[in-house]
Amino acid sequence: MPFQDKLTSDERRRMIAEAAYFRAERRGFKGGDSVRDWCEAEAEIDARLRQIQHAEYAAKVEEALEMASKKLAAVRRKAAGLSADARAEWQKDVDKLAVLRDALKPKLAELRERGERAGQKLRQQPERLRDEIADLLRRLEAKTKH
Repeated sequence: MPFQDKLTSDERRRMIAEAAYFRAERRGFKGGDSVRDWCEAEAEIDARLRQIQHAEYAAKVEEALEMASKKLAAVRRKAAGLSADARAEWQKDVDKLAVLRDALKPKLAELRERGERAGQKLRQQPERLRDEIADLLRRLEAKTKH
C-alpha cells in the first residue's frame, strides 16, 4: 500500500500545520500571513508526498524488472536442458519475456528522469508491461510443473 494511501487526512493536516508553524518561526513570528503560511506549507507537504509516492512506484517497477530478469535467467537454464521440441515451445515465451523486460528498462529510466512530473500515461506503460511480464511468468512456471 502506498505511503500516501496510509496517511490519514488528520496526519496530513498535522504535517501542514507543523510546516506552517516552522515558516512563521523562521521569520520570528513577525509579519507574514498565517493563511499564506498554510497555503505554502500545504503545497510543500503535498509535493513531498508526491515525491514519496513516485519513489515507491518507481521502486515497485524496478523490483518487477529485477524479478523478470532473474526468472528469465532461470527459465533459460531450464529450457537449455529440454529436448529440442520442448525447447522450441518454450523459446517463444522466453523471447517474449526478454522483449518485455527490455521494453520496461527505458520506461523505468524515463519514469525516474521525469520524477513526479511523469504523466499518467507514462506511469501506465510500465505498469502494463509489468502485468504482461507477470502473466508470462505465471504461464512459464505452470509449464515447469508439467
